[in-house]
Amino acid sequence: MKRPGDEGVSIRLIVEGIELAGYHGVYEEEKEKEGRFRVDVEVGGRIERALESDDISDTVDHAAIAHLVEEINRRHRFNLIESFAGTICDGLLERFPRLKWVSVRVRKLSPPGIDNAICTAAEVKKTRE
Repeated sequence: MKRPGDEGVSIRLIVEGIELAGYHGVYEEEKEKEGRFRVDVEVGGRIERALESDDISDTVDHAAIAHLVEEINRRHRFNLIESFAGTICDGLLERFPRLKWVSVRVRKLSPPGIDNAICTAAEVKKTRE
């Protein structure tokens, strides 16, 4: 049941700072030595019902989002953080049909070859067609 004013409601779910270790990168040292990554995820979709119901079945569980990111990190190795972020987007849209859009930022912490940078990052946004 929609409440008056719900037509203009927009909800973003955010999971920020998922810490990961993995072997993602172009250079041999990145493939051999575990690197550190931080992932931020924002999603939105058909979850307005959760405002009224206060029921987790009417939204997307934040923990399930984080677990999917961890699963993709464990199962795959990527040369580029762009493809890492894109694969996370695809996985989220596939696993959670309620979602209309996803945005994923992957940061590579202490990137090799760039001594004066805290991180490098790629952000990918995808929408369901």
